[in-house]
Amino acid sequence: MPSTISDYEDCLLGGPVNLSAQDLAARTSTTVQMVNDFWSAMGFRTVAPDEKAFTVRDLDAYQRWSALVESGDIDEATSRSLLRAHSHLADRLGLWQVEALVEDAMRRHGLDDTTARIYVLDHMRERVEILQEAFTHAWQRQLEALLTRTFNEVSRRGHVDAKKRFPLTRSLGFVDMVSYTSTSTILGGRLPDLIGRFEDACRFAVTEAGGRVVKMIGDAVLFIADDLETGLEVVTSLIDRLQADDEILPVRASFVRGDVFSRSGDVFGPTVNLAARLVGIAPEGKILTDASTAAAIGAGKGGAGYMVDEFPPAELRGVGTVLPYLVSRRFD
Repeated sequence: MPSTISDYEDCLLGGPVNLSAQDLAARTSTTVQMVNDFWSAMGFRTVAPDEKAFTVRDLDAYQRWSALVESGDIDEATSRSLLRAHSHLADRLGLWQVEALVEDAMRRHGLDDTTARIYVLDHMRERVEILQEAFTHAWQRQLEALLTRTFNEVSRRGHVDAKKRFPLTRSLGFVDMVSYTSTSTILGGRLPDLIGRFEDACRFAVTEAGGRVVKMIGDAVLFIADDLETGLEVVTSLIDRLQADDEILPVRASFVRGDVFSRSGDVFGPTVNLAARLVGIAPEGKILTDASTAAAIGAGKGGAGYMVDEFPPAELRGVGTVLPYLVSRRFD
């Protein structure tokens, strides 16, 4: 049966939108400003104190988070950070899910875009429970994997890295499609297919090789791995897979081992900046690294299956003059 917006209000919001910021503040012995801070961190616009914008479920969530801060378990800055993380990921996830279902309706039922969106609106309620369960399961598995990696890392390093400028030593790199900007202007309606195929190939290859996708950036992917050997397997496998696909544009890559820090699910630091610049000068089908990483590879620290060759010095914006090296598999 087709669903209406009021059906979704009940299904997703837990009831009618009939409470104001003043109501939430009064029922929790807090202030309207605190309610607004919570709502803003959730990713929604601030509302007038008497505007009906909240549900009983919102009240319950606000009360729980307020109590968490008040108890001293976390501070306000951490609370805002976590709320923003949840909201940002939920926004991106919801968009991804709806667009995937729209594309599914277009393919399976031969619908145009508008009709497919109406179809999704009519049938989304049937899928809410399974989508929510799938997300919870994926989150639990990913969190367990992260906690395991963190435990293994701190057990291995102890306190020896306490004075490092950035706390995490990682192998990372970028892979991007060559001539994407010029090609995208002539692809028209085929552009989403190209991006989708590239993203699917990247996510599969990176995961299979033991790495993780940090983010997709249209025509590029930023990947990361915990150690040098895994990182080398990721970047070489990824290049091999993408080059073997005739429906994906030619690609090039960068690969660097160094120290980074993580914020908001992303990674930052000079190592990331260097990798971002190196990919821009990499020849088609090739992988560029820096001198430090090349030395480690040449010394066999990433395994015996790789080799490096000098590449002409380059002046990189924001980095300076670097001596890059080409990375490749060793086939002898």
